[in-house]
Amino acid sequence: MDTEVAAGPDDESEPPNPPRHYSTGRLTAAQARVLNRWRRQLTTTDPRWRTRGQRPPASSSDCLAAAVIDLLDHAEPDHLELIRYAARIRESMTATRGRDLPAVSVVSFYLPGDYADRLDTRLTAAQEHHHDLLAGARDRVLTELPGATNTAQALRMMSVVTELGVPPKVYKLPAGTIARLAIDRWARRSPTTVVAAAVGYARHHHEQAHRARSDMGIADT
Repeated sequence: MDTEVAAGPDDESEPPNPPRHYSTGRLTAAQARVLNRWRRQLTTTDPRWRTRGQRPPASSSDCLAAAVIDLLDHAEPDHLELIRYAARIRESMTATRGRDLPAVSVVSFYLPGDYADRLDTRLTAAQEHHHDLLAGARDRVLTELPGATNTAQALRMMSVVTELGVPPKVYKLPAGTIARLAIDRWARRSPTTVVAAAVGYARHHHEQAHRARSDMGIADT
């Protein structure tokens, strides 16, 4: 007797490398102001946008994704740049801890699978590089001061790490490290230019108009 195989709730197979979701983490006040300018531009009507409300068919997350992709394609940060930038962000967050959060404190976004792979690989490699730098610094100190006290070796270790310009501890580098670097890089671009890039990103990477929000027009079909 033939046996029918029940179809699953979704008969379509998932793409082999689907888009992945990321977050900026908490933004600095300056970065939040940049995002606010982008969001305001997304609510500005313009007849060139062929949508019902003449607003650009993109969202703030599209602005951020476009900025990240442009960074990865044209100014991909090296390991030391990421390590040092993440350290400055942590110091800034520590210095402002307890103060009021900016109006836009965290922004989420999606990256196409291939760009997500590049982002993840770059962050992991930077973290491993940081670990290797500290391991090398420890070896150097033990070679220079083989019979010294722990205190003397620790002081020398601090000096060597300062010379390297990296934190004395290896921290996990979240995706927000690159996202915030991308915001800083585009901070002086006009919001009009950023939104145009976001529309181009959305048109290329979104299969359908999505997330009908007050900051995004819906394209007429």
